[in-house]
Amino acid sequence: MEGSIAGRAKLPRVAEMRAEVREPNPRMRRPLRDVAEAQTQLGQLLIALTTRKWFLLAMIVLGGAVAGLAGFARPALYEATTQIIVDSPTRSTPQSVGGQDMLDTSIDNHLTMLTSQAHMRRVVEVIYKPTPGGQANTQGSAAQSFVSPTKSKSFASALLAGIWPDHTDVSPEAREAARLKALSRYVRVGQELRSRVITIGFTDPDPARAAFVANTFAQVYVQDLTRTAQASDKLELESVVAALPGVQSDLAQAADRLEKYRLSHGTVDPGAVDNAVRETADLSQQLSMSRADLSSAEARVQQIQELQRSGATNATLAGIIGSPTLSDLIARQGGDSANADLNVAVKREIEQGLERIRSEANIYRAQISTLEARKKVLDAVVADTAGRLSGLRALEPAVSILTQRYNDLLNRQQDLTNRVAVPSAGVSIVSAAWPPTNPKSLSPIFLIPPGMVVFGLVGGVLILLQSRMNRTMRGEAETEAALGFPSVGLLPKISGASAKRLQILTLGQKNSVYGRSALSLLINVAPEPAPGRSSQIVLITSSDKGDGKTELAWSLALSATRLCGKVLFIDLDPHDKHLTHDFVREFGTSKPHRSFADYVKGRCELDEAVVGMPGIGIDFMAAPIVSDDLLKLLVEVDSPRYFADKLGAVYNLVILNAPPGLDGPESRLLTNWADSIVFAVRWARTRRSVARSILESLQPDGPRSAPIGIALTGVNLKQHAKYHFGDSGDLLLAGNR
Repeated sequence: MEGSIAGRAKLPRVAEMRAEVREPNPRMRRPLRDVAEAQTQLGQLLIALTTRKWFLLAMIVLGGAVAGLAGFARPALYEATTQIIVDSPTRSTPQSVGGQDMLDTSIDNHLTMLTSQAHMRRVVEVIYKPTPGGQANTQGSAAQSFVSPTKSKSFASALLAGIWPDHTDVSPEAREAARLKALSRYVRVGQELRSRVITIGFTDPDPARAAFVANTFAQVYVQDLTRTAQASDKLELESVVAALPGVQSDLAQAADRLEKYRLSHGTVDPGAVDNAVRETADLSQQLSMSRADLSSAEARVQQIQELQRSGATNATLAGIIGSPTLSDLIARQGGDSANADLNVAVKREIEQGLERIRSEANIYRAQISTLEARKKVLDAVVADTAGRLSGLRALEPAVSILTQRYNDLLNRQQDLTNRVAVPSAGVSIVSAAWPPTNPKSLSPIFLIPPGMVVFGLVGGVLILLQSRMNRTMRGEAETEAALGFPSVGLLPKISGASAKRLQILTLGQKNSVYGRSALSLLINVAPEPAPGRSSQIVLITSSDKGDGKTELAWSLALSATRLCGKVLFIDLDPHDKHLTHDFVREFGTSKPHRSFADYVKGRCELDEAVVGMPGIGIDFMAAPIVSDDLLKLLVEVDSPRYFADKLGAVYNLVILNAPPGLDGPESRLLTNWADSIVFAVRWARTRRSVARSILESLQPDGPRSAPIGIALTGVNLKQHAKYHFGDSGDLLLAGNR
């Protein structure tokens, strides 16, 4: 089986000895830097605004221009105000309602009616009501004070054209709706503090027109209230006048009935009725007691007779009759029952006791008959007296009520007559509107600074939102805080990366920014020397294609040749082939015929699997072909460190250009081959969440596992310096000056 232990038996393992694992570079194990140590919150805010200063300046200029144009395009507005005062409300509510509450309720009612659609329609009708000459109505008292008769036509035309444009091509309903909308938009109604004064204001570009509309608005309201109050008073007066004859007739009839009743029934003493009622109550109580005694006596007689018929003993009869003599005779009879005289005496005593009970019952019957006869007489007297008294009491209140009703109607009639003659609306105009001289709207010049401030704030907010929502990474401290691994350096951005250009920047121009940054990255990644082994294997990977992984790998390999060591570049990324093929074409001595898979499976020796690049001092091992599955190959390798030691015996530095983490788990399996791992992060492009997920799969699981370092690739040093991160990017740019 390919890749198994048997397949690798051809390799000379015995000659190789396991070298001691070296200690990694301290920079790969150092504590992470904190972003807060490099920049404060205020510093980050200022840097974000500084990097987008031209956008912010453009927003400020745009805000000033928009505000200025809007201010100059809008004409100056004038507000004319008229004031009306509300009369103090009359107290017709319960005493628990305070005077201030009544006033507040009255003012709220007036404010509601002033802003109602019905009142505004009435104002529009009055303004547009034609005069007998066919012109619009401009003859209000306030309008005459500042509009001459010769200019009434032009004023009306300006009023109609300025406030509500008269569109002849629209329907009357739409024209009226437009006029109502304009009136409700520019009119203002409100209470002056806690007073009884209500202010009505109207805003318009023409001062005279504003005063005219404000006065008309108030006058129409007062006139409508006056007419409404007068019409209501007239209706109420008519109802009072119509009710007076009926009330007067009812009063006369009630007084006549009361007089006749007094003449026919005479006077009644209320005390006699009370005495008769008390006596009737006493008789009723006595009658109840007598009836109870009669019922008891009859029950005793009936019980004695039943006992005699049933043959009860004399002792039982004696107990019910309750006679001491009978009880004594029965006691004597108990000792001598054969005594005939004693028996006769007992029977006679029983008959006498029964007769006494019957006599008592007859006495109770006589008492009841007497009491009932007396009660009937008293009932008749009480009924007669109460009848006469109730008739009198029923007639007297009716006369009093009708008299009070008649007097109230007379007073109400007099009050309504006065109110109809002099109607009152409950409100009055205390200050008419005059054409204002000072505009209400601000000068357009004063609108420019607020517009600039508002647009500047909007621009700043947009910049901050863009900065907060940007999930990419730029600074080294920011990258360490986001990913949780130390940063080992950065690689500047170059245009048109090719094999020849990378060779010139790293080997030809050794003091270039790119060459120095690549060499610095290599030194930071390289492990510390350890006894018995002088080689190292560095794994280069990233999260996705386009992160500059291959460019970083070749830059590290080229920089390693400056340290006078043999370098092997193993390409394990079958997709990112452009730059690698460029190196093979430019510097390779021949086209590679063997691959990494052939070497691992034992199908060839090491010198057969590599291609020399003497022009740059690098040996190259090609990636496995498509038929050789890299994932399956790495899974079947039992001892990755064996091959690592084999490669380390020949080369000082081995660069493993691994596939991106999003392409599969190959990078995770290759971590067992490496002494250190470099994860490429594209400057301002790689997303934090994606890079963090890939790094979690590469997380070392032991103290002797390969450490991971982050390398920023494609860094725009000029843009990088604007953020003031204070990291190696600023040092590289400063050293290039």
